Amino acid sequence: MTAGTSRKRAFVIPTLLAALALLAAWGCSSKAKSNDAATDPAGDAKSVASSNSGASQVDLLCIGDRINDPPEPFHYTYQYTAASGSVSKEADITPQAMEITIKDQSGTHSYHGTRADETSWGQAVLDLSNLNIAVLSGRLALLKDSSAITRHGQEAVNGYGTVKYAIDTTAANSSDQKKYETLFGKGSYENGSVWVPADGCAVKLVLDEGIARPDGNVEKVHYQIARIRK
Repeated sequence: MTAGTSRKRAFVIPTLLAALALLAAWGCSSKAKSNDAATDPAGDAKSVASSNSGASQVDLLCIGDRINDPPEPFHYTYQYTAASGSVSKEADITPQAMEITIKDQSGTHSYHGTRADETSWGQAVLDLSNLNIAVLSGRLALLKDSSAITRHGQEAVNGYGTVKYAIDTTAANSSDQKKYETLFGKGSYENGSVWVPADGCAVKLVLDEGIARPDGNVEKVHYQIARIRK
């Protein structure tokens, strides 16, 4: 395989994953998981430990389900920072309404969505959707069951009982590192932490990502994503 072919592959795979993942995440007929632990205020530690005892899947796409069909009131935040710019999204979400504020290079805008009005609700969901999440989720999905994700115990975070996982492709074994760089290019990396409750849908992610570019440079991106129970 030539260097040019490798670079093309590194970009084609995430793009295909993004297209498929975005459809799954932001579909108009979302079916959120209904695990009792998802709405358990106590965040039952035994339930969390049991359901995550062997888990290493980082599920971010489910956040789209929670936004489209909220099982409970929560505050949502999304922050993206890169050399090309930054985006900050915040929303107070209930099963009946959303109050959204978005800040980016174009300025600040706010939006109100009402579940009783299908058009306004759809626009609110669209405002909070982001292709970056789909691409990121596709990249992290390929780390499932690899040495790049390690369990770091239980923590109460954002009103949920969770298990914390560290994500670090640079600390993975040589075989897993090679697989990751084969897919995404030499110099690419993921480094951060994710907190996962019993239902498997992440409630917090803090991640630094390196994206190899065809010119040999590595673009650095920072993500912070959270669901906070109200």
